[in-house]
Amino acid sequence: MHAIQHRPLRRGHTMIRSARCAPEASVEPVTASAILAHPNFPAARRVFIAEQTKVYAIDTFPGRFGADVGRVTTLAIIVCLYANYDPADRDTWPTLNKLKTTVARFGFASPRLIDAFVARLVRTGDLELQKQPGDSRVRLIRPTEELLAWDREWIAAHYAALETLYPDPGYAYALERNVEFQAAHARCAIEAFDGIVAMLWSNMDLVYILSSTSGLIILLSVLEMTGSKADGAFREADLGPIASHFGVSRSHIRNILAVAESKGFLARSGPRNTYFQLTSFFVAAFDRFIADSLAHGDLTYQFGLSGLARTSGT
Repeated sequence: MHAIQHRPLRRGHTMIRSARCAPEASVEPVTASAILAHPNFPAARRVFIAEQTKVYAIDTFPGRFGADVGRVTTLAIIVCLYANYDPADRDTWPTLNKLKTTVARFGFASPRLIDAFVARLVRTGDLELQKQPGDSRVRLIRPTEELLAWDREWIAAHYAALETLYPDPGYAYALERNVEFQAAHARCAIEAFDGIVAMLWSNMDLVYILSSTSGLIILLSVLEMTGSKADGAFREADLGPIASHFGVSRSHIRNILAVAESKGFLARSGPRNTYFQLTSFFVAAFDRFIADSLAHGDLTYQFGLSGLARTSGT
């Protein structure tokens, strides 16, 4: 077992506090502005995109659906609710209604979408519905080991980029897929959800992309694909491998490109405007999104470390 390490206090960052999960008073997570200013941020961005590409692939993502912010949020809350389940406390029971109520707070998934997604996850072996002991009328949503294994990969995908920036003391528990840390992280991470969702809703231009199936990861993949080109130009036809990797149609890709163009993320160029280029506005917006995501990831890692320390008594 690793010794639980913390970074020294940094000024200027507001933290969420709770008796059970708050980091020590001397600990403060990194900020998005510090991440953006870090000299290794371009390398961290490449790691972030590469790792996200793996966990959101159509043959990897739970339910074998394309990923969107509603489904990703639902999966995270499923894991968190079950981690906080106490059979003696009815308020903690991870029922379908509790899942819907919790997800509804964030505005990314309708009850109908959640019903369909949960049914699909049961069919694919990612979820089980089990009886509540002592009340056979109640069905609880329980993530299977298959879903929990994906969740560990999803957690590691976020912290791999942070490890590029802050290797000391680093994020070993997440990168090593530590099961005890996963449980502690899930019990505590839900306390940071309000801040994460507020960050997402703070940029309305991004919300539509995030809500579109695989929209975010497709555009991030384009960013990585075009980064090595002198002019950064690409054609719609160049995105065929991306479409198959994330299980979406060419027409869906076309719709995402159209929306991205309307938001100022893409500009047309070349003969008959057949080429696209990512704009500086796009790069700046998505760099901010990545930095915000990593900053909140660092915060929830500190929550997880504190929860793990309390559980283990260290």
